[in-house]
Amino acid sequence: MALALVSVLAALGCGKASQAPNPYAFRWPDTLSYRLDYVNQVSRNREPLLRFAESKTLRLAIRNGRYLGAYDSVLKSSERPGERLTLVPYLPEDTLLFNVKLGAHGELSDMSLGCDPTVAECARALPSTVLLELRRIIPRLPLFEAPQGGGWVDTLTFDDTGREGGMRGSVITSYLGRRDTTIHGRSYWLVGWDSFRRAFRGGAGSDPTLGAAPPVEESGISLVDKQRLMPVYSTWAGAVAAPPEMRAAGATGSGFRGRAYLAGTVFDSLYSHEVGP
Repeated sequence: MALALVSVLAALGCGKASQAPNPYAFRWPDTLSYRLDYVNQVSRNREPLLRFAESKTLRLAIRNGRYLGAYDSVLKSSERPGERLTLVPYLPEDTLLFNVKLGAHGELSDMSLGCDPTVAECARALPSTVLLELRRIIPRLPLFEAPQGGGWVDTLTFDDTGREGGMRGSVITSYLGRRDTTIHGRSYWLVGWDSFRRAFRGGAGSDPTLGAAPPVEESGISLVDKQRLMPVYSTWAGAVAAPPEMRAAGATGSGFRGRAYLAGTVFDSLYSHEVGP
């Protein structure tokens, strides 16, 4: 499925792709910002029943060896056929600061929310929401050079079971290798990936068959700027089971797509005028 997403690059003026060596590591600056767009549509036999859209900016700044992160300009809306578009209230994670360490090979570690968990608003926030979003933006690089055309696998675990509505689980991402591409005269590594997410209610040691959430499969591509050694563009898509209340209304499926692009790059100029993907 990820390979199908590569076709979006044709619209950006990509050159012919070829095998290329892996970059050794990312080179993270002191500050960076990513603009994100996300759309989810619930349908009944391809007939739209509900469309949710979100746009926001993720800002990161280095503080004492970790990045201090926050979301800015968050705009969320929903729309049903024949009805007016309505704004959707923020979730706690939309407004809270967080801290995370970004490793040279895309490792995500030492993640924490910048608030007191004894405060109700903070206790409802789910750190995994931020962690999983970062993994879509930042591909995990292999520690050693992958064989030409070869792939690699990364497992990211999370555990929010100490919070209201929280779950524990893992995301297994299969990277499909790395290729060269050129966009508007600039060289990038193109990384395709597929991911599989499983989540369960209950802490470690509990029966994983109890409270299991439907698995989520996603596919995407990421572009790493060869000169800056940073991920500058990612796009992904997937499908999940429709919510129970929507299934009661006849919904047969729910699909989503998203993208993130580094502010100040060619992708920013291409997409910053848009509201959604």
